[in-house]
Amino acid sequence: MSQIAYIDLTTKKVSTKDIPEQIHRMFLGGRGLAAYLLYNHVEKGINPMSPQNALIVSSGTLSGYFATAYGRTHITGKSPLTGVYGDSNIGGDFSPELKYAGFQHLVIKGKADKPTYLWIHDGQIEIKDASGLWGFDTFETQSRIWEELEDPDVKILCIGQAGERLVRFACVRSWLKRAAGRTGLGCLMGSKQLKAIAVRGTKGLPAKDPGKLLEVSKRQLDYGRKTKIFQIMAKWGLLWPWVVNRERGFVRSRNHQIIGFPEGLGTMEVDVFLDKYQERMFACHGCAMHCQHRWEIKEGHFAGLKGEGPEWFIMAGLGALVGNPYWDVALAAEEACNKYGLDVWTYANNVAWLMELWQRGIIDSNNTYGLNLEWGNRETLAKLPALIARREGLGAIIADGPDEAVKRLRKPEAALYYHRCGKGLDLEAPLTQQRATPLGCLTSNRGNDHLRGICNMEHMNLPPAVLENIFGRPINPDPLAWDTKAWMATWTQYLYAVVDALGLCKFWTKFAAPDLWGFDEPLEVLNAVTGWDMSKDELFEVGERIWNTERLFNAREGIGREGDLPSPISTVPIRGGRLDGVSLEPDKYSKMLDEYYELHGWDWEGRPTPDTLKRLNLDKEPSHIL
Repeated sequence: MSQIAYIDLTTKKVSTKDIPEQIHRMFLGGRGLAAYLLYNHVEKGINPMSPQNALIVSSGTLSGYFATAYGRTHITGKSPLTGVYGDSNIGGDFSPELKYAGFQHLVIKGKADKPTYLWIHDGQIEIKDASGLWGFDTFETQSRIWEELEDPDVKILCIGQAGERLVRFACVRSWLKRAAGRTGLGCLMGSKQLKAIAVRGTKGLPAKDPGKLLEVSKRQLDYGRKTKIFQIMAKWGLLWPWVVNRERGFVRSRNHQIIGFPEGLGTMEVDVFLDKYQERMFACHGCAMHCQHRWEIKEGHFAGLKGEGPEWFIMAGLGALVGNPYWDVALAAEEACNKYGLDVWTYANNVAWLMELWQRGIIDSNNTYGLNLEWGNRETLAKLPALIARREGLGAIIADGPDEAVKRLRKPEAALYYHRCGKGLDLEAPLTQQRATPLGCLTSNRGNDHLRGICNMEHMNLPPAVLENIFGRPINPDPLAWDTKAWMATWTQYLYAVVDALGLCKFWTKFAAPDLWGFDEPLEVLNAVTGWDMSKDELFEVGERIWNTERLFNAREGIGREGDLPSPISTVPIRGGRLDGVSLEPDKYSKMLDEYYELHGWDWEGRPTPDTLKRLNLDKEPSHIL
């Protein structure tokens, strides 16, 4: 039986509830039930930093079972960074351990009267004093908890100094690099004076049909190992998107001003990283792919630094976006963000913004406390995370987001060069090179986000018959065509919602390659574990229900059509690369958005209609059943 623990840090009261099977089947776990819980436990209009905001930590329905790559943790709350729906997903092994300890979800409210951490073990939850941990970075925090609990197998989520000091883009961290990065949930955790959550469990996870589970898992793993993307990931890890997107002309440089690398690639080639920095590769819980790198810088200015990664955000954000062509600089900046608990991408966007302001003469050393903000400046890139986390100098100016930074800089024109979506989240990329992808990303409920809406199959030159077989409808294979792309975006969003609810890593799905998992493969595992007879159509509807529940939260906060529109930079034609001159034309995008709303069953403002809510059994929400 899956359980939810309700933890009030103000009163130190802990209670638990079983999840009714009907609710579990409607939402699954992870991101699904987290959406239900946030909508039911957080009232309209509250300040994200209020004790009444909920921090929800969720394990996927299939996390911890004998199946490949079901180990993701979902963290949810009203975002301190954007003021709307906030969530983030983290790999590693915390999610399975939470299940082994007896819980699928934690709903944490209130505010502790002193620094605190949670110790969860085999059905027990203790609220422990973390005063001795306050002020330490994320690495030291975990080491001290392992020492205190005398168990190096304890799995930990924690914040660094950035979360303690309520930096709006602080993240939640685990181990050396795992991060629930986006939407500032480390800040939410810090506002509750919650330093860490430590988990250890030895409980079993019974499956209804263990024989079937074993057969399905082995068959799927054997197939997955033979795919091309598995072979690529096992060798290159997450370096491959860097190569592919460079060749496609998708990499933006210098705060999204241009495509390509005006300063040249420098050392940031894959072979250079593998030969000079990589130490070994490893994997998250229950995954055969081993896509993670462990690295060490052995010479030069940053000699002796060690860490894990890199991923796309490090290469694109701490590389091209800030005008840096050197691996050691990007790795050192990444390690600093991980250490202090900052979202790497928001950090990169902030630095890129400041560097463009420097380039344009809007700010100078008088505004930056003496820091040099020329493109790619190695000292600044590596030093600034600590200043942000401690709210010192220039770090204090940008710690509360761009609006406050503009006020403190006293440069109103600076706002023109900070790029973010209608829901307030800074852009990962303007994404003007496709059609379904910008639609899927810009309509994401947490803000512009490739992990919620990117349609990678849009630019793979797949035959129409293959696309129709995947999406169940004819799809125009031209990535720059506007027709049929609203359905591609809708289908993709529902798949990702289901994947996050089950705890599955997206790199085992059609997020990464067309021959990996869609709805069918996770459904086989789900039915073997639960004993349900859920159909593919029902699972698809679960994805739709999750998406609509998140949407209801934002609609209650006043977010409508305006939040789904492209930022101004996304409508400016691309400069450079093979897509030179391509733009996201506002009129055509708006027409595609209308089609997208119709497919979802929403009104012109993008709000679910009463008929849609009734069909999805959401018409009585918030029901406060859980």
